[in-house]
Amino acid sequence: KDLLFTISLIICGYIVADSSTGLEERNRAGKALSLFTVIQFPNIVCDSSTVGRNGTCYTANECQAKGGSTGGTCASGFGVCCVFERSCGSALSENNTYFTSSSLSTGSACSLKVCKCSTNVCQLRLDFETFILANPVTATDTSEDAAGILTNRMGNCDTDSFQVTVPGGKATPKICGINSGQHMYVPASDQCNDLNAIIGSASATRSLSIKVSQIECNSKTRAPNGCLQYFTDAADTIQSFNYNSGDGVHLADQDYTSCIRSARTTCAICYYVAADTDFKLSTPENNAALASHDIDCGKPTDANLGAADYILIPDGWCAPANGVASASLSTDRFCGQLFNCAATLATDTPVAGTPAGTVCSMAKPFSLSVFTDSIESAAAGTGEGTALANSRGFQLSYFQDPSCLITPDV
Repeated sequence: KDLLFTISLIICGYIVADSSTGLEERNRAGKALSLFTVIQFPNIVCDSSTVGRNGTCYTANECQAKGGSTGGTCASGFGVCCVFERSCGSALSENNTYFTSSSLSTGSACSLKVCKCSTNVCQLRLDFETFILANPVTATDTSEDAAGILTNRMGNCDTDSFQVTVPGGKATPKICGINSGQHMYVPASDQCNDLNAIIGSASATRSLSIKVSQIECNSKTRAPNGCLQYFTDAADTIQSFNYNSGDGVHLADQDYTSCIRSARTTCAICYYVAADTDFKLSTPENNAALASHDIDCGKPTDANLGAADYILIPDGWCAPANGVASASLSTDRFCGQLFNCAATLATDTPVAGTPAGTVCSMAKPFSLSVFTDSIESAAAGTGEGTALANSRGFQLSYFQDPSCLITPDV
């Protein structure tokens, strides 16, 4: 009996052991299947180990197949942060790609074709991390037209230029010079967009590093339609292209709008200059001492000695002080050698406003538009084209105000 009992225990032990082994194998198989499910991760933006570079989270094999470089890990180590950098003559359809070229050859063209990474992409955002091309025309040499009007080509991008195509839409303005830190929003085309840099034959320092982000149609970072620039902070600074800390020259043939996202509790936006030298745009009536508005801005050169260049702030008023109604007239166009609101406005006469250097608006959506023509007046005296100091462009800071303006009954 004792022997029979011992044999029974061995048999039962074997059965239990066999069952346990099968259970462990099934558990291992289940865990393997579960693990396979976990490592399916979204291809989202990630911070790479390369300083100043973002990437997209892919598997190592996907990153290699797409032509990216590994910049650290993501997705809890199951993916790699894949960084995409492209140079002249390349094409891409990836988000967060860097268009770089530190050695641009004279007399050449450098382009990048950008195609949508998905059908849900509506815009491209271009961040000019480094943008150094040859300066626009800075010479004050003059030419005379049939009517005897003296002009020059100051501000034209005659040597180098950069422009983005928008098939079926309006191309971006042509820019050149120093624009590091600036940005653009461009409608993403189903036929792809071309980023084109034309390099002239003159010797100059040149370098480009542009981050290309693809903005989805339902993204909160999408700019309103028609906005070349989009500022989302409650307070910031807007500069004309090639402002270059006040050492540049405003560019010719500009026609674009910078938009500002309104905060939830904001009723008005106010623009101001930190110094009078921060606004140099046209010389209406050949007078460099005036701030001009509305009908005095936007006139052709031969009619008003250089007042074609201006910015537009819809329904701009002087800032009210101490709860008193603003003692001004509503104006939209601003030009001249000073930035001012309009306290009074006699017909066809540029008038400085009070208080100096602050213009407020309640017109939503908040926007500031820029318009310049293709020539500068070189009339004797203080014509805009007679000195670089007259055509520096602008640097306007803004803040948003929860209080509405008190405007007079006009």
